[in-house]
Amino acid sequence: MMNCEVGSEQNKRCDQCKNRAVWISLFNNILMCIFKVFVGFASGSKACIADGLHSAANIITSLTIIVSHKITSRKANREFHYGYGKVEFVAAGFISFLIIGGAITLVIFSIRHLLREPPYTPHYSAMFIALISVVANEMVFRYMRCVGTRFKSQTVLASAWANRADCFSSIAVIVGVLGSKMGIHHLDPITAIVVVVIIIKVSFKILIDSIKPLMDSSLNDSYSGEIEKIVGGIENVAGISELKTRHIGQKIWVELNIIVDPRHTMHEGQMIAERVKESLFEKINDLERVLVYCRPREEGSC
Repeated sequence: MMNCEVGSEQNKRCDQCKNRAVWISLFNNILMCIFKVFVGFASGSKACIADGLHSAANIITSLTIIVSHKITSRKANREFHYGYGKVEFVAAGFISFLIIGGAITLVIFSIRHLLREPPYTPHYSAMFIALISVVANEMVFRYMRCVGTRFKSQTVLASAWANRADCFSSIAVIVGVLGSKMGIHHLDPITAIVVVVIIIKVSFKILIDSIKPLMDSSLNDSYSGEIEKIVGGIENVAGISELKTRHIGQKIWVELNIIVDPRHTMHEGQMIAERVKESLFEKINDLERVLVYCRPREEGSC
């Protein structure tokens, strides 16, 4: 009984984190955007201004997640028989483009400074706000990564990595300010360009991870072993002849053909399939829909 209570309490806390995660990210990025842009102009650090624009892109990211979660929570209807779960992956792909847009803005500022602007030395305030940004965004990243992993939410994970990318651009500001104070005036824009490469790499991974579920990519590598073990322990099931898995929003859909004795009646086959379905739902929390078909060992119908 004690274990059940602890598990229930843990699930309740996780649900609360899920509801708060995006709003925490939104609030964090609004503050960071305002402070970075203000300090950037006041200190003369163009990299800090560009970093603020990157935070502005993350604000749009958070708003996109809020809207997508409202859409995906809708139930299936006559127009969308399978629900709205895949909207989450569309939103995650959109987020990756926003991050890339922020990265491109950062590199444009940096290249313009290298080619046109005379050397300058930003004030230390740009470094201090960047340091605060690194700490704040890293905390938000770890929090959202935990929530995104726990609930298998691509959009929350995408937002988490957007905040991690913001850490990198803030680090570039710190390096640039310190470099300019030591006489290396062009270090600020150069380090910003290096960071852009990292940001684009992260964004590309998010984009690929969001495209795969839209194309119904298989999740058998993650779930086939567990499914085969559960099904193999059910009486009158000789094995699995075919297994298909795919993402629908934060949940997994499974379709499998089980092998049964051809001497079973159709009703008996249906009862076996129902036991398989119940066992999978009971032991794998990620499942939303399971379709089980019977196939005899030899030609014929079960």
